[in-house]
Amino acid sequence: MARKAEIVVRVRLDGKTFRRFARFDMLRLRKKWVRPAVFALLLCAFAFIALLTRKPQSGMIAAVLLAVGLGLPLVYVGMFLSQVNMQAEKWNLGKGKDVYTVTLRSRDFTVVSSQKQGEALTLPWSEAKQAFRMRGCIYLYASPAKAYLLPDGQASAPDAEVWEMIRQGLGPDKCRKSLFARKA
Repeated sequence: MARKAEIVVRVRLDGKTFRRFARFDMLRLRKKWVRPAVFALLLCAFAFIALLTRKPQSGMIAAVLLAVGLGLPLVYVGMFLSQVNMQAEKWNLGKGKDVYTVTLRSRDFTVVSSQKQGEALTLPWSEAKQAFRMRGCIYLYASPAKAYLLPDGQASAPDAEVWEMIRQGLGPDKCRKSLFARKA
């Protein structure tokens, strides 16, 4: 079967897909959980040390250190998740919204915004950064700070062909596939 010369993906993004991407991008790819975890571990260690001293008020100091050490990271994660939910609401992604159209070709890809008429970006594959095949969606990073989400079932070709065209364009070393992605 001959491969298509061009695959068009009209992206209709919903809140669930956006939230899943935001968690992946910030917590897994950018590893923004590391600093709060180190902070929590340090303060918990200081609390343990304070208890070992067996001095007056050591229990109170340990309790305060534990509260701060565990509380602040929980607030950080809660604020992040809250901001992601607010962004999804701001963009009216609840039941889905047409956001852009991505056209994949052998030498490049083009993204046309559905919101801003006439705004288009064409990027050669050599300038794109990476792609991730996740459960239900492909995350195509044009730059370290800009990703395009390509949800399953929205392309003019089967999902496996979309992923294969991206792998051919970027090269296999820039493409990662989740263990939980659908088998192609």
